[in-house]
Amino acid sequence: MLGSIVDLFRFAVATFVAALVVNIIIGAYAYIYARHLRARAGERKIRDRLTRYARIATGLENRVDARKATAAGAASVLFGTERQEKGLRNRLRELENAPYRFVRMLGAEQFPNKGYEFLVFNSSVSHQVKRGERHPFFDSSWARPCPVHVWARSAEDAVADLERAFPRASGFKIVFSQPLASGPAGTALPQEEISAVEVETAERMEAV
Repeated sequence: MLGSIVDLFRFAVATFVAALVVNIIIGAYAYIYARHLRARAGERKIRDRLTRYARIATGLENRVDARKATAAGAASVLFGTERQEKGLRNRLRELENAPYRFVRMLGAEQFPNKGYEFLVFNSSVSHQVKRGERHPFFDSSWARPCPVHVWARSAEDAVADLERAFPRASGFKIVFSQPLASGPAGTALPQEEISAVEVETAERMEAV
């Protein structure tokens, strides 16, 4: 009985050792064969390529993020500029429709120049405003007489300066003119200057 148990134990140990040896042999063979396959397939090159592609993808992603940030900043600036432009257009429209106009100045307000006031409008602008259109070059305020102050040595020089700045060929017309109450030094204008301007005004109003 004891001999049978010993034989059975020996058989079990032998079987275990044989199985262990077989597993070691199979594992070693599998490891060697796997390394052989990796060497044939160029695993190192593939890993290097994957690493390089990963770096390229990361760089592209960073560039895309940078472009998005730049585009967002540009869009914000553009939106702000458009809002400012809209505000300026609204302000310009309000000024054009306001009952009070800018006083345009010509010449130097210094001695010996004298001041003359003219009311000038543009017939082309007036016609287009009546048709509900806008003039391509001049704003709509010229549809009605606008005050222009001209500083010159005489009334004739004032008219000449005014017509050079606002030529009749462009549609500008003088509907009224008068000397300012006083010159730049505060002295009253001579009576002959006032008469000359009144005569010039009457002639121009008849021509219009």
